[in-house]
Amino acid sequence: MKEFSQNKKLSLCSSALCFFLLSIMQMNCPAQDIQNLDPPRDLECLVDKANLVHSEHAKKIRSRGKRLLENTETPIIVVTIDKISDHVDEDMTIDDFAERLFDQWRIGSSADEGNEENPSKGVLLLVSNESGEARIRIGDGWEEEKVKHCQWIYDSVITPRFRASKYSQGILAGFDALLRMIPKGMAIIEKDNSHDYVPSPRESFRANYGP
Repeated sequence: MKEFSQNKKLSLCSSALCFFLLSIMQMNCPAQDIQNLDPPRDLECLVDKANLVHSEHAKKIRSRGKRLLENTETPIIVVTIDKISDHVDEDMTIDDFAERLFDQWRIGSSADEGNEENPSKGVLLLVSNESGEARIRIGDGWEEEKVKHCQWIYDSVITPRFRASKYSQGILAGFDALLRMIPKGMAIIEKDNSHDYVPSPRESFRANYGP
């Protein structure tokens, strides 16, 4: 009985040691890079890996995104993927995937004359075809109120269209809603939709993207 007790203690100690070593290994292992997903080229803002965006909508996103990049350091990058497991070998939520992709691509990152990195004002709109979900990730240079506004865009602009299986329409509407957060972005929208009467954001969404 005494020998069994000693063996049990040794087994417990071995298990604890293995758990400790695994924990140390995990702490020392860097986060896995996202694979098979290249960042957009200069002055481009759309990576439609899942082919969710209709050609006419893609043309509008690319045109408006290019003009934004030519006039500001605030990129809005739109990415669609089929499924997360195509790009990482570990279980990952769409929130974690968006966070890692934003950091890996360094969206909106810039440095001042002293090479000090400024807080990013970049924006990422990520869409997963498999889950039918989207996520918006914005840089640390944005005010807290814009974080809440992005949640409104997700809840009120993107999600209703996704629920109606209007993915391309929802992506374009979401992109334009994000564009409106930026003063020069608003000017781009108004130039593309020039008319005497400028509708409110809600009226404009209904007119251009449907309910």
